Amino acid sequence: MEALGASLLDWAHAHAGWAPLVAFAVAFIESVPLLGILLPGSALLIGLGLLAGAGAFPPGPVLLAAIAGAVLGDALGFWFARAVGPRLVRRHLPRGQRRFYARIVVLSRRWGGWTIFVARFVSPMRAVAPLVAGATRMPQWHFQAANIGSALIWAPVLLVPGAIAGHLAALLDGRPWMVLPLGLALLAVWFGLRAALRRFRPGFAARP
Repeated sequence: MEALGASLLDWAHAHAGWAPLVAFAVAFIESVPLLGILLPGSALLIGLGLLAGAGAFPPGPVLLAAIAGAVLGDALGFWFARAVGPRLVRRHLPRGQRRFYARIVVLSRRWGGWTIFVARFVSPMRAVAPLVAGATRMPQWHFQAANIGSALIWAPVLLVPGAIAGHLAALLDGRPWMVLPLGLALLAVWFGLRAALRRFRPGFAARP
C-alpha cells in the first residue's frame, strides 16, 4: 500500500490537472466505512498538501475536492446502513470492528450527531460511525450536519499543514540563510501563544 500511495502521489504530481480528482477519490475511499481501512488516506492527503504547497498544483480545488469526497463517502455508508438495517450490518462487520460498533452505538445514543463529528478524526471509529448512524436510524439532518461540518474541518487539518510545509520547503530551497530567522520567528509565535494562554487561563478558571 505504501508503494501504491507513492505511485499515486507521483502521478498526481505529473498530472496536476487531475490532482482534485485524486484528492476526491482518496477522501472518498478513506471515508467509506470499512473500505477506508485498506488505504492510507490520511497520509496521502498530507502528501497532496505538500505537493500543493510546493506549487505542483493549486491547493483550493484539491481542498474542495477532498471535502466533497469525505462527505459523499460517509453519506454512502449512512444510506447503505439505513437500507439494509442493523441486523445485516452487524452480521457482516469484520470481527475486529465489532467492539467499535458497540461503543459507537452507546455513544451515539447519548451524544447523537456529535459522535459522528468526533469519529471523523479517530481512525477506528471513522470506519464504522456512518454505519451505526444509518443502522440506528439517526435523523438524516443530524447525520448530514455532523458529516458536512466534520469534513469542513477534517480535510483542511490534513491538507493545510502539508501545504504550509511544502511552501516553506520551496521558499527555503537555495536560501539556507533564511532557516535561522524563520525558526526564530516560529519560536517567537509559539512562546507568544503560550504566554497569552497563561495570561487568560486564570480568568477562565475563575468562572463558575
